[in-house]
Amino acid sequence: MDNSDPVREMTAIGPTTPRVVILEDHRLLGAALAAALEVAGFVVDTPELTDPDRVLSALKADPPQVALLDLDLGSFGSGEALLEGLVTMGARVLVVSGTTDEAVVGRCLAAGAWGWVPKSEALDDLVAAIESAAVGRRQVGDAERDRLVGVWRAERESAERALAPFARLSRREGEVLGYLAEGKSVERIAAESFVSETTVRTQVRAILTKLGVNSQLEAVAAAARAGWRPPA
Repeated sequence: MDNSDPVREMTAIGPTTPRVVILEDHRLLGAALAAALEVAGFVVDTPELTDPDRVLSALKADPPQVALLDLDLGSFGSGEALLEGLVTMGARVLVVSGTTDEAVVGRCLAAGAWGWVPKSEALDDLVAAIESAAVGRRQVGDAERDRLVGVWRAERESAERALAPFARLSRREGEVLGYLAEGKSVERIAAESFVSETTVRTQVRAILTKLGVNSQLEAVAAAARAGWRPPA
């Protein structure tokens, strides 16, 4: 059994007090966690969540040793927008999320996150995870880390394969497929594009051939399954 005290270890690794930044949009949780960490001997920062560039710029002046990063930051958006910047400045990033999607966890670990903590964890467990990160301990073992990153990579490769046929479409064909996905008829697409219906039908046939499907409905369904988006 490991009876070592993480807080004592933190004071032993250097003269500076460990600094933690909490990036959490739930104010009550953030305040409770900050109070608990201060009692444990940390210096805690809870920056205002404005936009990613501004948050990261403010933190660069005094980079934290540990960052607790919620993936769902409400109106701010996804916490993943901050992950790379935090890792680059040397912070050990603990991702906090309610997700059960292992591919999301794997993606964060592959991007350099130090670890992952379920949002369902008790406050004491969050504090313990931060204390461990501050002294260089990981709560995700190498084997589990590799497995989660593998789940993400497999899902990414599957998505890339699904999107590959859409890369064959010309820009105009992509636009036409986008119109079809909006429910527009060939006649309406032709009228709004100031071209003949024959031209649009030719473009539709090219779309079906390149995607390997037999109908407009199948083409639209394939686009939805693959997460394809029409050109801007």
